[in-house]
Amino acid sequence: MLSTYRRALEIPGAWQFSTTGFVARLPIAMVGLGIVLLVSGRTGSYAAAGILSASFQLPAALGAVVTSRWIDRVGQARLLPWLAATNALLLILFVLTVEAELALIVQAVVVAGAGVSQPAIGSMVRARWAHAATDPSRLRSAFALESVVDELIFSVGPPITALLAVQLALPSPIMAGAVIGLVGGVALAAQRATQPPLAAHRADTAGDHRRSALFQPGAALVALAAVGIGSVFGAYEVTVVAFSAGEDAPGASGLILGVWAVGSMIGGLWFGARSWRVPLSRQMVILPAIVVIALIPPLFVSSLPTLALVTAVGGASVAPALIAAFSITERLVPAAQLTEGLTWTNSGLAVGFSVGTATAGFVVDSFGTTWGFALAIAGATFSTVVGGVGQRSFARHARPLEPGSAAPAWNDDPLPGPHPGGVMDDAP
Repeated sequence: MLSTYRRALEIPGAWQFSTTGFVARLPIAMVGLGIVLLVSGRTGSYAAAGILSASFQLPAALGAVVTSRWIDRVGQARLLPWLAATNALLLILFVLTVEAELALIVQAVVVAGAGVSQPAIGSMVRARWAHAATDPSRLRSAFALESVVDELIFSVGPPITALLAVQLALPSPIMAGAVIGLVGGVALAAQRATQPPLAAHRADTAGDHRRSALFQPGAALVALAAVGIGSVFGAYEVTVVAFSAGEDAPGASGLILGVWAVGSMIGGLWFGARSWRVPLSRQMVILPAIVVIALIPPLFVSSLPTLALVTAVGGASVAPALIAAFSITERLVPAAQLTEGLTWTNSGLAVGFSVGTATAGFVVDSFGTTWGFALAIAGATFSTVVGGVGQRSFARHARPLEPGSAAPAWNDDPLPGPHPGGVMDDAP
């Protein structure tokens, strides 16, 4: 594994933009959870926390394609600093609206603006890799490296968020995320040598590729299945926060969500190291069904240590489902539309996350945490059903692997998926 990553980092400028990208997207693992902790701590309402979290995530998801196309047209160096600055300003303004106890609608509007302006750092870093890594094997290594970076972000982000909120002040994770995102975004934009050329992007949008990737056969079904998986993340995050608060240990929520990310990283690495001969179309049913089974134990937990244990299992089960969703997206859309196609799938995850957080807030307030965990199971079940409906379309339209390549596998992970608190990696 280390030699694989080393080959990718030998590309000129690669370690600089990959490292900067890590810093720039660290707030993605902090802001979502920070909103839930801040609002629930100030108001005592998980419903309000869910609404405002969704108000941040959903606009970012809906603006994902627009932001990505805009970046492609004008370039990262020109637009990224403005996006990062706007995002930081609106996050700080959102904190002030909460502290001033302004109307919920005012808070929602401000945080929605922060969501829309959140830079798509993950997409920008991967675009740089695609430009710099001309060798296909190195490009696969580069995507694998970014997968590990994302897992690392969501392993350390939630514990840092909880620690800052509990030990320093409730608004501190969001404020810190705003500053880190601004610094990282400006630093990434300054690396002009590895920025993808605009001419190549303009050429990719010519001809038939002007039609949205969402209209490619099967692509919309993958995005819809992603909505179900995304709702798992949203519902689980809010429920874990509520469960930890109920156990008089609010700081434990960040640790438990970090355990989810660690479990996901281990599951993804184990899963990705093996080749599997089950077709991608079938994976879209089998893997979400495994998630359903893995999420049953949280219904019966009664302590934080037990919740941490079953959360690790749940995280490990979700990683393969995400890999399958992004892998089949890669096979369904033309190469010239790959970035947009992956963005649609990730936006589906973000929409699902928003629905999950908002719904779980009301469910937890009204019926308790057990029903919050049940809501996560419902999301995985929905994804399984959509995967079953799309079987014929996936099998018919997914491009086969090129001759001479490895056997059909579940380890083609061009774009890692999100975790609780982190679905916005590539959504905006």
